[in-house]
Amino acid sequence: MDLTVSLPDELASYIKRKIDSGGYSSSSDVVSEALRLLEEHDSAKARETERLRIAWQEGMKSGDFAPLDIDTIKAEGRRRIAGSKT
Repeated sequence: MDLTVSLPDELASYIKRKIDSGGYSSSSDVVSEALRLLEEHDSAKARETERLRIAWQEGMKSGDFAPLDIDTIKAEGRRRIAGSKT
């Protein structure tokens, strides 16, 4: 399928520089690579969103929760350390 697009001068110049550098043989190659990378980025973002959604659901299913009291946590840790030294 052929597709014609209009690009700002800055992007057209960037494509030309990529071709001139020898990394790509045509503007189609540059655009194809850019779109492949965009697709990869979108896929990674979707996977991360799904991972976070699952983690959220697991957290919600894990039971009641309460705010953490850092002083109580520190005291418990110190008590355990002191108990393990005896």
